[in-house]
Amino acid sequence: MEDYQRHEEGPFARYTIDSPDTNLHFTQFLVELGISLSSEINPDRLLERIVDELLLVTNADGATLYLLDDDGQLHFKVSKNKSMRLHLSEATSGAAAFTPVPMDPTFVSAYSALNNRLVNIEDVYQSHEFNFEGPKKYDATNRYRSKSMLVAPLTNYEGKVIGVMQLVNAIDRITHEVIPFEKKYEELIRAMASYAAVAISNVRLLEETRLRAEMLREANLDSIHSLAMAAETRDDDTGDHVRRMERYSLTLARRLGLPQETAEEISYSSIMHDVGKISIPDHILKKPGKLTPEEFEVMKGHSLAGWRILSAKPFFRVAREVARHHHEKWNGTGYPDGTGGEAIPLSARVVAVVDVWDALTNRRAYKEAWGFERSIEEMRRCAGTHFDPRLIEAWDALFHEGELERIYNEWKG
Repeated sequence: MEDYQRHEEGPFARYTIDSPDTNLHFTQFLVELGISLSSEINPDRLLERIVDELLLVTNADGATLYLLDDDGQLHFKVSKNKSMRLHLSEATSGAAAFTPVPMDPTFVSAYSALNNRLVNIEDVYQSHEFNFEGPKKYDATNRYRSKSMLVAPLTNYEGKVIGVMQLVNAIDRITHEVIPFEKKYEELIRAMASYAAVAISNVRLLEETRLRAEMLREANLDSIHSLAMAAETRDDDTGDHVRRMERYSLTLARRLGLPQETAEEISYSSIMHDVGKISIPDHILKKPGKLTPEEFEVMKGHSLAGWRILSAKPFFRVAREVARHHHEKWNGTGYPDGTGGEAIPLSARVVAVVDVWDALTNRRAYKEAWGFERSIEEMRRCAGTHFDPRLIEAWDALFHEGELERIYNEWKG
C-alpha cells in the first residue's frame, strides 16, 4: 500500500478530485492516518505528527495547533512554517511566542471552536469578518505575508471541541505561489481534524489513567510502609530491618536479571514479609532466649496471619506470596505449607535469602550479630537445603562485590 504520510510530493499530488479512484485513496490515507496517530502515546510527539501530516496533505506553508485549556482559552502547542524555517512547540518553551486566544468570536480560531465550523479564507488582509490584527503584527515583525488561511475545529468522539488547527498559505505544487485552500480538501481536513482530536483525547485519557495509577500506587506503598513499620516497631531489635530488606531484595532481584518492574515489586513487597507479627504476643516476639516448641508454633503463625492481613487486590499479590512463603525451604521442610523447590514463588525465595542474611548480620533479642564472613559461609552451607542454590550464587557474587556491605552500612541504624 502507498505510504501516503511520507510521500515527498504530498499524498494526493498525483490524483485530482475528479479522478475515479480519488475517494478510494482518500479513504486509504485516512485509515492509515488513524492507525498512525492512534499508535503514538507520547503527547508531544503526537502533536508534532499531526502538524507534519497537515503540512504534507495540504502543502500549506505553515500550521499551528491550539488546544482548549482549563482557563477557557486556546493555548498554542506546536507551530511550524516551512519558508521561515520555524519550529516552535510548547514542550521546548516556544509558548512564549504566542499568547492564549480568548474565546472571542471575532478571532477566527475562537469562532471555529465556538461554532464547531471549518473556516476557509482566501486572503486574511481582505477579510472583514474577523480580527486579524494579531497575524498582521506578526507578519510585520517577521517580514511574512499571511494570505490564505484554513481553520478547522478538533472535535473528539464525544462531539466536544478540544482545540483548533490553523493552516496558513496553501502553496501551488507547480508554480509554488500562494493560493487559496481548495474547497475539495475541506472534507478531508475535517476528517483529519476528527482523527487528530480522537488521538489527542485518547493520549490525554492514557496520561490521566497513568497519573491515577501512580497516585494509587503511592497510596498503596504508603499503606505498605505503615503496616510494615507497625509490625517492626513491636520488635525493638529490627528498627531498620524493613529498609535493609527493601534494598537487599531489589539488589538481588536485579542481579537475577529480573525486569525492573518485577524487581521493584519484590522490593516493596519484601517489607511486608513479617506484617503478621502484629498478631504475635509480645512475650513470644520479644523473648530473649530460645522459644519453646509451643511458642515456636505460635510464632510460625505470623506467615498465614500476614497473608490474611494483606488485601487480595492485585497490587498486593506479590506481598501476600512473600508473607506466606518466605519461611518455606528449598528442600520442602519449611512452613506453613511445606512447599519446596521452584514451587515456592520466586519472590518468596528472594526474600528468604535476604531475611536470613539480615537476621544473621544484625543483633536480635535471641542472638548477637554475626560477622559477614561467618554469615556468608552459613548461607553457602544452606544452599540446596534452605535456599535456592541459584540465588545463593547471585548473593555470593554481591557479597564479593561489596554490595551487601554497602547496603548494610547505609541502614545499620
